Amino acid sequence: MENRPKMEIGTFFVYYFVKGGFLMLGNWTSQADYQQFVRQNLQRISLTDPQRVLEYQESISKLYILNLDKLGKVIAPLYSSIGRPANFQPEIFRSFVAMKDLGMTPDNWIAKLRHNEVLRTAIGVTEENIPCASSHYDFINRIIDMDEKSKLRLKKRKPTEKLEKGNKMPNKHEGIVQRLVDKILCGRRFNFRPERHLQQIFADVCIASSRMLGIIPDEIDMSGDGTCIETGASHYGRKICDCNVFGCDCLRKFSDPNATWGWDSHNGQYFYGYTGYFLSTYNRELKADIPLYLRLVEAKRNDSVSAVVALSEFRDLYPDITVNTFIHDTACDNYATYELLHKWNINAIIPLNDSNKGNFKYPPHLTLDENGIPVCPGGNMMVYWGGAAETVAV
Repeated sequence: MENRPKMEIGTFFVYYFVKGGFLMLGNWTSQADYQQFVRQNLQRISLTDPQRVLEYQESISKLYILNLDKLGKVIAPLYSSIGRPANFQPEIFRSFVAMKDLGMTPDNWIAKLRHNEVLRTAIGVTEENIPCASSHYDFINRIIDMDEKSKLRLKKRKPTEKLEKGNKMPNKHEGIVQRLVDKILCGRRFNFRPERHLQQIFADVCIASSRMLGIIPDEIDMSGDGTCIETGASHYGRKICDCNVFGCDCLRKFSDPNATWGWDSHNGQYFYGYTGYFLSTYNRELKADIPLYLRLVEAKRNDSVSAVVALSEFRDLYPDITVNTFIHDTACDNYATYELLHKWNINAIIPLNDSNKGNFKYPPHLTLDENGIPVCPGGNMMVYWGGAAETVAV
């Protein structure tokens, strides 16, 4: 039998008062009791078959140090104040971490848990209380709401306009970045994004632990960038009409209705899926990039829009982290982004956009070379000399 502490010792109910009622989570095992449960059972298993434990030692180590005591505060408002209390939510969260680490899906993962005592112990459950696959999917639906209720949509045609390699897809609405910056500076917030709960979990559980360990300081230099994420779903969808015409324009059913077409500027081709936008900081001692903010947006969204939105959301998630410098590519070379960074006292390291070169109403007195150094009309590069900029022949 697996040794597990008595439920009344390691379990408590999390209550939060909202709109006159209490939101309740039941059977919530604390981090200390979870670690005690893991130590007791793994020591027993190691006496007879140590190789079973060594096989999953990396995954076990990740779960063992993952403190989920703060998780309850974030997800409690996602559950009803009436009905049966939700059980084993931290265990389900650990289950997802282990599942991703081992490259498995919820269905085959549950089957593996039934026959693997080491993995059951690693996530903190016994053979009698393994969370079912439906509980895992319910947890996903509560944490992130992708608004997939209406799955009947028109076929998403691939754009025919060919963009140049290295150029990003332009914004659909001209001046959208400036309008967003104006709203942000007036106090506008983006609180209805589907990832908000997942981002809060990442901030309170993962980033908070990294800050306690000194991995992330209170003052940082931060970089942002987007990446193309292709979906495995089809952009044709599935026909539900009775038309005998191939390629009809009737409504279709999509397995991934939120995916859109976007332009991959690096490879010079269109892709179907999403754009992942990330903010990170660099730890010199560990020589590693530390992720701070993650979000999925439409594949066709330009990084100039994602950047200002991400900066606003980052300040709300981490109000006590000071950003000294923001580093980005040429997508953020616009006055609106510079205005936002200036208002928040953040330095900008952003290369000049080649498409803006020579875009002057009148000829400028000075030009800039590829390194941003002024060049006089005579073609001489300016240098710093004696406290003032002077031109010298080169």
